[in-house]
Amino acid sequence: MSITITSLRADYRVTSAGNMRGEDVPYTIINVTFRIEGDPHYKESAKSEAEDFRKSLTIDDPERYENFLLNWDFNFNRSYDGFGRAWVLQDPLWQYIEKFDTFWFREWIADSPVTRAIISELEYFAQHNKLKSVYRHADECIILSHLRTLSRYWD
Repeated sequence: MSITITSLRADYRVTSAGNMRGEDVPYTIINVTFRIEGDPHYKESAKSEAEDFRKSLTIDDPERYENFLLNWDFNFNRSYDGFGRAWVLQDPLWQYIEKFDTFWFREWIADSPVTRAIISELEYFAQHNKLKSVYRHADECIILSHLRTLSRYWD
C-alpha cells in the first residue's frame, strides 16, 4: 500500500472573544488531499469511511446475546443465530472524489499541542514520503490514523 499526500494546508486562526469569558479561541482549518494506491483493501476501507451510510452488525436481543456469551463453549461448535445487518447513518471522515481517485479531508479542529504535533507529522510525510517518528505500523496506516484522530479534535 502506498499513500501520497497531494495537498496539505493548515490555516491557523483565532476567534476573537469566542468563549463565555470573552477570550480569544485558537482553531485550525485543515485541508488534506491524499491518494491510496496498491492494496485494494485499504482503499476500499477508506472509501467506506467516506460514505454517508455504513452497514453495521446488529443483534436481535441483547439479553439473549449476553446469555449466549456467558454460556459459550470454547469448541466453536455453535454460533449465535441472532445477528443481522442494518444501514446506519455516519458522519464521513473524508470525501472520495472519484474523478481524481483522491480523498479530501477538511476539518475545523481545535488548535492544541496535540493537533499541531499531528499536523507537523503530516507535513513531514508530505515532503519526505516517510514519517519522522518510529511507529509499530506502516507509515500509511499511521497517516490514516492521524487523520481519524484530527477529526475527533473538532472545534
